[in-house]
Amino acid sequence: MASPAAFAHSPEGRHKNDPVNSVALPAPLELSSATAGDHPSVQRLLMNVFHGPSATEFQAQLEEPQYEPTDRLVVRYREQVLSHLLITKREMRFGERVLPVGLIQDLATAPEFRCRGLASKLLETAERQMRNDGAVLSMISTNNIAFFLQRGWAVCPRHCYSEAGARDILSYLNAQSPPQRDLLSGRGPKEYNIRLWRHIEQAALMRLYEQNTQRSFGAYLRNDSYWRWLIGRRGYDSIYVAIDGPDKLELDERLEPIVGYAAMMDGQVAELMVSPEHPRAAAQLLARACGDAIERDIHPMRIDGQPDHPLHQLTVAAGGAFRDNEAENGVVQMTKMYDPLGFLRDSSDQLVSRARAATKIELPCELGVQYNGEKYRLSVNRRSAKLSEGKLGRSYITVNRASLTQLLLGHLNVRDAVEQRRMESSTRVAIDLASALFPRLSFWRPPLDDLPAR
Repeated sequence: MASPAAFAHSPEGRHKNDPVNSVALPAPLELSSATAGDHPSVQRLLMNVFHGPSATEFQAQLEEPQYEPTDRLVVRYREQVLSHLLITKREMRFGERVLPVGLIQDLATAPEFRCRGLASKLLETAERQMRNDGAVLSMISTNNIAFFLQRGWAVCPRHCYSEAGARDILSYLNAQSPPQRDLLSGRGPKEYNIRLWRHIEQAALMRLYEQNTQRSFGAYLRNDSYWRWLIGRRGYDSIYVAIDGPDKLELDERLEPIVGYAAMMDGQVAELMVSPEHPRAAAQLLARACGDAIERDIHPMRIDGQPDHPLHQLTVAAGGAFRDNEAENGVVQMTKMYDPLGFLRDSSDQLVSRARAATKIELPCELGVQYNGEKYRLSVNRRSAKLSEGKLGRSYITVNRASLTQLLLGHLNVRDAVEQRRMESSTRVAIDLASALFPRLSFWRPPLDDLPAR
């Protein structure tokens, strides 16, 4: 499997006197890459501003396999760090593609130095650094929506989860009529052995995660070293596994009898993956998690998963609710795509597949795209898709940077976006074409990667 590092550090590394210092700041302030010696000052700043991360989480950041002190950008006055930003490198699956991604974390400025443009300078420098190093897009979770919207970021992806009472879920599961026994074998529905995961079974988690995310939209690639770090970081309180058979496993490389796992954090199912051949294991893992949550007096259960995960339907049927919102407690996830038109050109294979699968359009077809006042035409036939400049045609859509980013990442339902005036269309044909070529996708990433260390 590929490394989770989205883009490599420069061979010579970055240090205090690197070109990032060329960003103009009022003297005697200095913007530069951090060094290991800045870590204590950075941690003090973050604790003063955010009251976190904890010492355990900060140490976990330093131990991340691809981390370098130069991933942090700081504005300092002499030895005091006044403003800070952390770049974290990842590779993200997007269907058949793998996208280099830069995550922005811990953007903070000391209160007495705010409103001086320090955060803007840090973000500007970080974006340029990530783009130069090969990132296709950057992502952040933030409650300062306006700040990022003004700088070309778009709200995307969504928060996606369902929630219900632990007792309600168990009652619903117990009330379901079990399938009839097989007339030939006399056997009832398969029961899996559910127990706590053991560290020697990491290979099973890796296999199941890969099976479930191989063609997903939004999940990060995880190699062996990243998995070891993720497990050692303990952004969870327990992991359950489902075993097809008795609890006696051979210590082989893949631990095939393990057919599912669920990572839990205080009543939250942060990540649940099961083998495609054993879908029933998901409900049994959830039942075990609910039972243990009740024993711990944790009654609301939250199940995180991509929008089409079957456990969301189960939770709603148990009297719960399904959430698929852009904002959650005022926090949104935001994305900046550095070259939307380049991304569109590189999506030729996906566009052709979608066009060939669509029932409402005939090939070849053409869709105009008016973007930032410029005219483009997307031509799709059964073999290729091509974006040309200068002409729109009769059927076209009008988008800005944010709406084009959302469209390309499958965040928008085209018809809803037109009604909400997030984008415009010249004809109904344009809506049909855009809906077929840019469908709503299950763009979602498991939160286990982002949960803080304990």
